[in-house]
Amino acid sequence: MTPRLTLRKLPFSFKVAADSEAVGPARKFVREAVEGLGLGPQAPSFDDLELLVTELITNAVVHTNAPCVICLRWTGRRIRIEVTDTDTTNVEAKQPSSSDEHGRGLLLVGLLSAAWGSCPEPAGKTTWCELPPAAEESASAATWPESRKVQANAEQPHAA
Repeated sequence: MTPRLTLRKLPFSFKVAADSEAVGPARKFVREAVEGLGLGPQAPSFDDLELLVTELITNAVVHTNAPCVICLRWTGRRIRIEVTDTDTTNVEAKQPSSSDEHGRGLLLVGLLSAAWGSCPEPAGKTTWCELPPAAEESASAATWPESRKVQANAEQPHAA
């Protein structure tokens, strides 16, 4: 059961098992938690939220074969999703060839988020993204994807 969160209860974190089968329930949990915040016009696109959560958790689980921790934060304007894993390798979006079967996840994160990045942690790294309010996203659609430049390797992962 998804906890009833309020903005005062954020940040909120939970652990995801090192199993690809755990991604779906984690995605559902995050969506229900964010929907329950009652953000109104500040709410992100829930479809984008699900896709970004899936990409970040899948990357963590697949590349580390270890559990990861998801943290939801409110920046005052955006929902921020952080995924902390045990891999110390910094992430960066790469341009896959048309025949590559993998490697597009972080490109999607860069296109759909207002900002994203990765920063080292003592036992691994945290990869994060911030989702703009759906209303803000619609307004910037005319300049998509130019309006969503990838902001990787941010030094302050928890700053708004």
